[in-house]
Amino acid sequence: MNEINPIGTVSTAPKTKNLNFKAGSYANVTSDYDTFVKKQEKQQKQAKRKQNLLTGLQAGAMLAIIASVGFAFFGSKFLGKSDKALKQMMERDLSKVKDFKDLNYNQEITEFVNNWKQSLENPQLLKDKGGEPIRTALLYGPQGTGKTTFVEAITKMFPDTKLFDLNVTQMGSEYQSVGERNFKNAIDLICKEADKNPKKKFIVLIDEIDSVMMTDNSLNAKHSNDMLNEFKKAFTEKLKKRDNIFTFGATNLDINMEKGMTIGKKMLDRPMLDRFDEKVLIGLPNAKQLAQTIANNYSKASKVPEVLKSADSREVKAIAEFLEKHGSSFRTLESLYKKGGTLSAEELTMKDFAKAIKGKQAELNFTDAEFAKLLSDLKINV
Repeated sequence: MNEINPIGTVSTAPKTKNLNFKAGSYANVTSDYDTFVKKQEKQQKQAKRKQNLLTGLQAGAMLAIIASVGFAFFGSKFLGKSDKALKQMMERDLSKVKDFKDLNYNQEITEFVNNWKQSLENPQLLKDKGGEPIRTALLYGPQGTGKTTFVEAITKMFPDTKLFDLNVTQMGSEYQSVGERNFKNAIDLICKEADKNPKKKFIVLIDEIDSVMMTDNSLNAKHSNDMLNEFKKAFTEKLKKRDNIFTFGATNLDINMEKGMTIGKKMLDRPMLDRFDEKVLIGLPNAKQLAQTIANNYSKASKVPEVLKSADSREVKAIAEFLEKHGSSFRTLESLYKKGGTLSAEELTMKDFAKAIKGKQAELNFTDAEFAKLLSDLKINV
């Protein structure tokens, strides 16, 4: 009988019964049929292997074409950033960074820095006392309070120390897995340089670190959790295992450390949070800090009122108290007198300063009546 087999050829299958003339009777002879079936099964398996191989080659060719087209149209966005691009993005110039002593952080932050510095300068003494150097810290607090400036300033404390600023958001990409690849390659570059220079200190600032610490239950959960897992691995197995690398994470989120969540109720990955040796709150500056910052800024300027050069003057105190009341950050204050910005440190009057504050009314959210009270305290009219 004719059968069409699965590999597309026509064959004739032997009957299962044959005459056995030698025996002089009918007998069941199945050996020919069994041989035929085994042969057909072998041919089918060989045909399937060929088909799988062909499919694999076609798929590989298609992926190669997609990769070529993707690179042609999207370049590094498709394959990730080059080592050179990553280094340029991460390396920071500290030549214009202020010394830590010239910054007006509060007493708690100053004490933390002193303890951290001692742990690095006398690691053996610390070890003899049963302690360990502070090698990782999470900095959190409102935007503009000086977290990046803080890390830049403490880097300057040690000669021949290099800072890498690893911004997680900049490492990201609209293409899945490219962000993870960029992040992994960046960490590998840092570790490679640290291994080549074991006597040199390296400080890593991971800015906007919350973007890889959130627990995600959304539709994008797999991609987000892949990034979180890559970060955990890099943090634990690479950065923390090298004695000459010190890692600081920074976030603008307000975090409840006991509950491991932000004030907006977004959950952070608790195991990752606990991997940091210290958690340091860098909050909004108080009036005393703001007053000292104003005075420091104008201390060497020749064409400004003398009252702006003293943190104890009535005018500077009035301005500082007003700014503190309305939640001014160091960044907001800097925008009032930064060169190229609203005011210049070289020449201004009290009226200029008051007008600059008025220009921040929407940001600082004060009323006209409150501003009028400030003008009265400064004894000027605008």
